[in-house]
Amino acid sequence: MFRHDLQHTGRSASVGIQKSELKWIFQTGGPVTSSPAIGKDGTIYFGSKDKKLYAISRNGKLKWAFETQNEVDSSPAIRKDGVIVFGSWDGHLYAVNPDGTLRWKYKSEGGIISSPAIAPDGMIYVGSWDNKLHAITHDGQLRWTQKTADHIVSSPAMAPDGMIYFGSGDYYLFAMKPVGKAVWSFGTRYLLDASPLIAPNGNIYVGSEDARFYAFRPDGHVEWTFDTLYDIDSSAAIDTEGNVYFGSGNNNFYAFTPMGKLKWCYETGSSVHSSPAIANGTIYIGSRDKKLYALNADGSLKWFFETGGAIESSPAIDADGTIYIGSNDGKLYAIGDASNR
Repeated sequence: MFRHDLQHTGRSASVGIQKSELKWIFQTGGPVTSSPAIGKDGTIYFGSKDKKLYAISRNGKLKWAFETQNEVDSSPAIRKDGVIVFGSWDGHLYAVNPDGTLRWKYKSEGGIISSPAIAPDGMIYVGSWDNKLHAITHDGQLRWTQKTADHIVSSPAMAPDGMIYFGSGDYYLFAMKPVGKAVWSFGTRYLLDASPLIAPNGNIYVGSEDARFYAFRPDGHVEWTFDTLYDIDSSAAIDTEGNVYFGSGNNNFYAFTPMGKLKWCYETGSSVHSSPAIANGTIYIGSRDKKLYALNADGSLKWFFETGGAIESSPAIDADGTIYIGSNDGKLYAIGDASNR
């Protein structure tokens, strides 16, 4: 799913590639801001602004495409049974079988660009432009909604104890019990569209368009903050030592210790809306300067790969280390060992 797991760690067990070698490119009919998800059989699923969800094989060949009535910016999540769940600007949450046929669809009253989170019990949590978080059963039935005062783009994260965290366009971060009861909320000063990250100690990390990055304790109290002076739409990732990484609209990519001390900052050529992925100590991040960067743990550049458009999609890492990432040039890129096709 988006950010790899329910805690949104952005961390992969794969060994990252050491050089930026292009394996293949798949062209769609619109910009690709949706982030890919990888099935157990290696199929890559992602959406495009051409209104379609794509299923691509590991060698870059089209398996099928499922068409909706509007743009697909939502990043798909894959259930244990292989069903792919994703949202569309047409207001529907879709559940599509692994062969590309529709299993069911759920209608909200606004576009869904939030990426769904699937809980261990099969419940699906997703935000909508109708100002609600929706809790939907595995067969597409509404269980409950939590109303906010504005749209929800943030993808919900779930802690091991079942608590659900998500941001809203009404500036608030919400903490919900899985039965649909809000436990606490915290108001920032502007839109909170990034998705929260939950650390092993239960702390919640999230950036806001008020230019601040926040670290919360599970009770909702602020542990520390950092001001980047510009909006933060990038969702954070965490490594095995608890260091936290995120990008900002000020063109910079940051690394912090768990206690909130700045480790390093890497400057790209444009704003960073993409969210990082981590594999074997290497951090991968896209920028609107059209480049995917691979950074070492000390913040030095390992390599970069340039696409034909701004990158807002976030990288997904396959078992063999191949990196899949979308670009606003309408293409999905596979970067890895070209001899391993």
